[in-house]
Amino acid sequence: MYYRYLSLHQRDFVSSEEMGGALGVLPEQVRKDLSYLRYKGKPRVGYRVSELRKELEEIFGVELELNMAIVGAGRLGGAIANYEGFERYRTRVVALFDKDPAKVGTYVGKFRVRSVDELPEAVRELQVDVGAICVPPDAAQEVADRLVESGVKAIWNFSPSQIKVPPEVILRDEDITRGLLMIKHSIAVRSFRGDDRTPEL
Repeated sequence: MYYRYLSLHQRDFVSSEEMGGALGVLPEQVRKDLSYLRYKGKPRVGYRVSELRKELEEIFGVELELNMAIVGAGRLGGAIANYEGFERYRTRVVALFDKDPAKVGTYVGKFRVRSVDELPEAVRELQVDVGAICVPPDAAQEVADRLVESGVKAIWNFSPSQIKVPPEVILRDEDITRGLLMIKHSIAVRSFRGDDRTPEL
């Protein structure tokens, strides 16, 4: 969240009070979090934004260029494939796959849908680092296995299904349903209390 804040604020210096106020974090916590970095702020001056952002970029690998392939050419897969924001973080979507013969060969945005049978060859040719899974739960593990066998370094799982991958493959689950349930819980607690305070989760 610090990196995102710094990316949106083009200025020379920023204080822990300013960051904390904008992010809903105590200034003391901001200073504690940033104390682990090599770059240190200056008392009564704050942190130089360019230096702080540069070190965070190194830590988060922002400058690392990645190629991503998406399996599942439905609405979610198509939306992710054509999301232009990835380029800001040096990540390119290079291919979109599906197993449905009716979708293979058609276009979703700028991408021609390829058959999942082409995965191994495409991963090698396009140097795919990340495979995003946007398929129904019952197909998620099979897709994950294919991606692993094809040689991807990481899997970004948008399916609500729990999948298993070898230790050497990075796995990130994006549970959209969990996010929705957290929102519903917050609304329900507010209604129960009869006030507008945001409940603790």
